[in-house]
Amino acid sequence: MFHCDRTLALALFFALPSTPAQQAQPVDVSIIQLITAPEKYNGKFIRTSGYLHNQFEDSAIYFAKTDADYLIGENGLWVAYAENVQKQPLNRNKKVDSLRYFDCKYVLIEGFFNKDAHGHMGAFAGSIERVSRIMELTRWFDGSKRLKD
Repeated sequence: MFHCDRTLALALFFALPSTPAQQAQPVDVSIIQLITAPEKYNGKFIRTSGYLHNQFEDSAIYFAKTDADYLIGENGLWVAYAENVQKQPLNRNKKVDSLRYFDCKYVLIEGFFNKDAHGHMGAFAGSIERVSRIMELTRWFDGSKRLKD
């Protein structure tokens, strides 16, 4: 009897993923793809990168810094975080407590795309919800000068 109950419990556990870690790998997609073909990615666990604002009434990832600077919401996606978001700063030894650390930086995020949620005042092209991972990106170039090897 125990064996059958355990087998059933394990089957149910693996059949019903409850966190992104238990689901398939995220789909790598650009913000442009999310904006231009939202139906294709709606409800999917995705990974994208862009310029992040973590501010009051402006929690969004934008295609580029210029879009964020001018608050061009149609080139951005509202961002809502999972409770236990994994925070990855460039310095892996640095402990980051607040998501404000990632404000005004280029980042990679993973979460679920929702084409029908448009954030504060409906100003954004969609949203990325339950963001479970945020990683600061390395800047490799400054104009023609290489910064990293």
